[in-house]
Amino acid sequence: EREYIENASKSTEVGKLALSENLDQRKRAQTAKAPTLVTELYIEAETQFKKATKKVESGDVKNGLKEAQKAMPLFSTAELEAVRKDILGKADQLIEKSLADDAGKYALATLDKAKTARKKADMILTKDRYERDESLKEADRAEYEARHASNIALSVRAINKNDQAWEKLMLIYEIQMNRIGKEIGLQYLPFDNGPLAAADTLIAYINNLQSKNQTLSSKTENIQSEMKDFSGTVVSNLQNSLSKFNAETDSNDPVTLTQELDKQIESMIADKKDLQESLNTKTGQLRDLRAQHGEVEDQLAARVKREQKFKKAKQILNPSEGEVLFNSSNDIVLRLTGISFDVNKSNIKDNHMPLLGKVEEVIKMFPDALIRIEGHTDDRGEPSRNITLSEKRALAVMTYLRQSLLIPASRISSVGYGADHPVASNQSSEGRAKNRRIDVIIMQ
Repeated sequence: EREYIENASKSTEVGKLALSENLDQRKRAQTAKAPTLVTELYIEAETQFKKATKKVESGDVKNGLKEAQKAMPLFSTAELEAVRKDILGKADQLIEKSLADDAGKYALATLDKAKTARKKADMILTKDRYERDESLKEADRAEYEARHASNIALSVRAINKNDQAWEKLMLIYEIQMNRIGKEIGLQYLPFDNGPLAAADTLIAYINNLQSKNQTLSSKTENIQSEMKDFSGTVVSNLQNSLSKFNAETDSNDPVTLTQELDKQIESMIADKKDLQESLNTKTGQLRDLRAQHGEVEDQLAARVKREQKFKKAKQILNPSEGEVLFNSSNDIVLRLTGISFDVNKSNIKDNHMPLLGKVEEVIKMFPDALIRIEGHTDDRGEPSRNITLSEKRALAVMTYLRQSLLIPASRISSVGYGADHPVASNQSSEGRAKNRRIDVIIMQ
C-alpha cells in the first residue's frame, strides 16, 4: 500500500500528503471490515483511489489531487456503512423475521420498540461512528424486542388456530409465577382472583421479606458493633494496665516484677472470660434473631396461604347461600343463611344438598383443621326449646358432613346456641331470618 506514497513522492510532496490522507481513511474502512461487509462501496472507493495514484505517479499532481478528493468521501461512506452493518445487521435481520412472523399484526407495540431502539443506535453512529458502546447497547435492545415480537406473534397465531391455547398460555404464565413464589417460600398465588391479584401478592410478600431482612441486618450490625466496642474496651484496659505496670514496676526487683506480672495475667484471663461470655451472649442473640426471622417468614407464608383459601371460599358461596368471614378468634366462618328448616324440624331438605356440597368443597381446603357446626335460632319461642332445636339442626348438618367427607369424630363437633348469639336484630323478619342459621367454624 505504501508503494503508492513512495511513487507519488518522487513527483511532489503535495501529492504524497494527499495520498497519505486517503490511505489513512482507506485503512479505517478496512478496519471496519468494509471489504467484506459493503464490498461494492469499498470497490468503488478503491477504484477511485487507484485513479488518483496513477495520475500522481505520472506527474499529473493537479488532476491526481482532484481524483483523491473524490476517493476520500467514498472510503468514509464505506467505513460508516460497514460499521452500521456490523452493529445493526443482526437487529435488521431479526426485525425482518418478526415482520415475516406477522408481528406487524399481532405484536405491533413490541415491534415498534425494536424499531425505535434500532433507530437510536443508527442516530448514534451517524453522529459519531466510533461511539460503539452506546450504539451496541441500543442495537442489543432492538434485537431483544424483535425476538420478543416474533415470539408474541407466533403465540397469538397459534392461539387463533386453537381456542384451548389461551388456557395453555395462561397456565404457562402461572407456572412461571409460582416458580418464583416457591423460591422465596410462597407456596400458592391467588390466580383464582386473576393475574393482577397474584402479582400483587407476590410483590407484597417480597417487600415484606425485604423489610424483615433489613430489620435483621440492622440488629446484626448493632450486635457486631457492640462486640467490637467491648473488644476495644478490653484491649484498651489491657494496654493501660500494661503501661501502668511498666511505669510503676522496678525492673531491678525480680520478685516485684513477678508478682505484678501474675496480677496482670490474672486480670487478662478474667477479661478474656468476660469477653467470651459477652461473645456467647451476642451469638445467642444473633441465633435467636435468625430463628425469629424464620418464624416470621413461616407465619407470613401460612397467613398468605390461609387468606388465599379464604378468598376462594368467598367465591364458592354466593350471597343468597351465605357469607364467609373471620370471627374474633380469627377462625374462618361459613355463615349458611341459605339453609332453612321446617318449623320445629331438623331434617335437611333435598334442595339444600348443593349448598352442603359447596361446604364440603371448602372444608376439603383445610384437611387438618377442626370443624365445629353451630346451630342458631331467632328469639321466638321458649329459650330451652330453641337451644334443643338448634342442637338437633347442628347435629344433622354435622352428621351429614362427617359421613360424606369421612371426617374422624375427633375433628368435627356440633353445638346449639339457640338465640344467644344473634347477628341481626330480632325486631324484623329480615333480622330473624339472618339469625336462623347454621355456622360452620373452621379452626386452625
